[in-house]
Amino acid sequence: MNFPFKRVLPDIIKGSIATLILFLAYVSFPLAGMLPGLLTPLPIIFYILKSGRLCALSVVITAIVLALVTGPQTALFYLVQCGVMTLALPEFISRGWGATRSIAATVALNSALILLLATAYGVSQGVDIHGQALKGISASISQTIRFYEKSGLTGDELEGLRQGMQQAGELIGRVYPALLVIFLALIAGLNLALTVKLSAKLPHTLPAGDFKQFKNPEQMIWMVIVAGFAIIAAVPLLTTAALNLLIVTLSLYFIQGLAILLHFFQRFKVPPFVRWICYLLLGLQPYLLMGVAALGIFDIWGDFRTHKPKNL
Repeated sequence: MNFPFKRVLPDIIKGSIATLILFLAYVSFPLAGMLPGLLTPLPIIFYILKSGRLCALSVVITAIVLALVTGPQTALFYLVQCGVMTLALPEFISRGWGATRSIAATVALNSALILLLATAYGVSQGVDIHGQALKGISASISQTIRFYEKSGLTGDELEGLRQGMQQAGELIGRVYPALLVIFLALIAGLNLALTVKLSAKLPHTLPAGDFKQFKNPEQMIWMVIVAGFAIIAAVPLLTTAALNLLIVTLSLYFIQGLAILLHFFQRFKVPPFVRWICYLLLGLQPYLLMGVAALGIFDIWGDFRTHKPKNL
């Protein structure tokens, strides 16, 4: 056993154990395990940045243990959802790419791999992947409706719930590619943010930048405009693609709007409890989310974070 491997072996083991605990909690407890699932990449990302690329072996060890304990499908699920991100994100950030570029590259790589695997599986097995996804969404909707039926909901309330859930299912069936991209970006962003919080324990400073200064390329507004007009086209495939593109781009503008809010929170020294009330309202009111996205869009012309001196 050579010296470098012997030196990092404890970190490889710790990364594997922590990742296994988080991911097993995620697959074993669907609701309570959601937060551990989001944080699954964090331990190995931290140890790769701390002790080097040899700690990437933790991903392999985790996948092997999952395959032995829970089956190959769970191991593949881990590799597709978390494994690629766990390897890609520290690689990109360690090259000095910055937070935005690293997250974008990681999500693009992960999404491309999922698309490639889904296409290969569909072609090799003669399976309609899109049809299977729609069946899964429909099954989840039906399961939710049955849950409310058993809980005692009846009459007009149950019928209203059924209609609302069915409409939501139809929408999700059209936009699940965009939701997948957003979900991957959420995982990557959250894990990178927490890694930055732990950066004092790392040998090198991470070039993450200041989130409060996050800004999308100005040319991206044309994607919103083109996608918005394409939605009204009479071609179903085009409108579905445009809707997915619009959701992704508006999500990016929401992030820019959120960065502007954080800038003003700091500039005007807003108390922490007021900030948390704002975050809670954002989580409860979808219209406020659209307002924050609009703030991000109008930042193109308003440039809200540039200090403008008063005329004397």
